[in-house]
Amino acid sequence: MQQNDPRPPCGRNDIPLLCLLDGEPISHFRLREFENPEGLAMVHADTLVSLEKTRRDLCAMHRTDVWIIITNAVRTQADLERLAARLGWTDQGGAVARDSRHLARYGGIAVDLIAVTAATRARVPQKTLGSVCRRHFDFVKDDYRDGHVHADNRFRATPTQGGRGAAASNSADPWVRSVRSV
Repeated sequence: MQQNDPRPPCGRNDIPLLCLLDGEPISHFRLREFENPEGLAMVHADTLVSLEKTRRDLCAMHRTDVWIIITNAVRTQADLERLAARLGWTDQGGAVARDSRHLARYGGIAVDLIAVTAATRARVPQKTLGSVCRRHFDFVKDDYRDGHVHADNRFRATPTQGGRGAAASNSADPWVRSVRSV
């Protein structure tokens, strides 16, 4: 980008993500929010819809704008092993699952997140966030010491039909099928 270019700076994976919510296009997330440390970014359409629904419900509950902050999303096996070296494997009393739904092979179905109110930056309590996530995700874990919530769509976004989500069955377009099914 040239120095006098009026366009805002745009970096790697700085791409707005759009989904349909109640028939309206909506976009509160960018692909870069789902990046791993090496820049790999992936998010399943069903996960994006679940996040937007969670955000909508939190905003209504708090009667103010609420930001969802993705603290972790897609991981490689190397990412997983580095994390396990720090936190331990779940089968050995740690916090990292060997077959984590964060792994890229699952297609971007998992996120770790926190939420804050936009005006005050007050953190939404972990159990409140977990409760709202349970309305829109297949699996939620909300007992981590650092206060984040893990949410994934391990059932609705299961790879079937040539890699498309299990919910993808009524339209020729897999993105539309995923969005309409939730």
